[in-house]
Amino acid sequence: MREMTINGSSIPEVDLLICCARTCSAPQMRVRIKEIATQGVDWQAFLQLATSHGVRPLVYQSLHSTCWEVLPEAARQELSRFYSANSAKNRFLAGELLHILQLFEAEHILAVPFKGPVLAAVLYGDLALREFTDLDILIRDPDIPKAREILSNQGYRSSIASGVITPDFNVDELHSALTGISVELHWQFSPRRFASSLAAEHVWNGIEPIVILGKQVWSFSSQDIFLFLAVHGGKHSWSSLKWLCDLAEFIRSNPELDWPCLFKRAEALGAARTCLLGVYLAVELLQAEVPPSVVLAVREDAQINRLAQDVWLRIQEPRTVEPIEGQIFNLKLKERLRDKVRYVFLQCTQYSGEEERFLPVPSTLSFMSIFVRPIFLLRRYGFSVLKRIVR
Repeated sequence: MREMTINGSSIPEVDLLICCARTCSAPQMRVRIKEIATQGVDWQAFLQLATSHGVRPLVYQSLHSTCWEVLPEAARQELSRFYSANSAKNRFLAGELLHILQLFEAEHILAVPFKGPVLAAVLYGDLALREFTDLDILIRDPDIPKAREILSNQGYRSSIASGVITPDFNVDELHSALTGISVELHWQFSPRRFASSLAAEHVWNGIEPIVILGKQVWSFSSQDIFLFLAVHGGKHSWSSLKWLCDLAEFIRSNPELDWPCLFKRAEALGAARTCLLGVYLAVELLQAEVPPSVVLAVREDAQINRLAQDVWLRIQEPRTVEPIEGQIFNLKLKERLRDKVRYVFLQCTQYSGEEERFLPVPSTLSFMSIFVRPIFLLRRYGFSVLKRIVR
């Protein structure tokens, strides 16, 4: 895999973070962690980097098992306190998830939790090893009103004031002031304007049971988990190392994965490049092991290496990805012309919410929003976007 080239970092804090961001470390990796830790690390900068990328539990575990004594006392205390607090919080969130799912089941609502506790349990084998702050649950469209009513009766309040569900929304965030917990109730993975290659209807037939805190719940199939992780990471330009760790841990925990079948489906969905980029990054940065045929497919797509270099720069210097930057990244991920055209059309015409501050449209004239967004985009970005697309 060494012919695949993401240039290494000269920043010791970044190198140490990459080495620590995994559940299992080979002997040579443990040696490397000790070497970096003893050669001079700005520990405050390192902890800030780990915080930005949401991988402090993995950092704690790796350093605690290799060179804990090398860390300054302040760094050890900060990581220890966070690890204990995160473990307790995650178990509390998982318990609330099981309670909500039980309420849904009593009302015959089929609900599938994803991200958060599910990934911690299925991929990491330990609720304490992943950072998450809310609960994500997928339900079918007809069940939305009843599910929201159930959550409302439990003290959760919706973020969608009107209560009206339109294609511009794919999720309702409900927050409980009593517990401080937020539940994201999804009926799709993305708003329509993102033209996502993975839709909710693609996963329902493959759901499988898993166990969280001794209770059985529904989850996506292994193949659908992989597709979701790759598409979700790509949608967010892989700006957080946590999402890449999820994919690497998936590959590690699924050694018998049917890769030809997986990529045949990804190609049918128009997500082959998206999946290959995720695999490329997981292999290059986190030493995930994949078959030679997958390596060959990566090498055949020159766009993947260019996109990976952009991701690598963002990992080294975490920052918020500008909307237009993310949109261009997503456009470059699409390998089929029809998907590119559809994505550009939807991005230029579908309501996003930003337009309200630019030119509010009365509800009686909501059909006019299709004309407002192009004007808003042109005023905000001008023609500079064209230069960035062809760069």
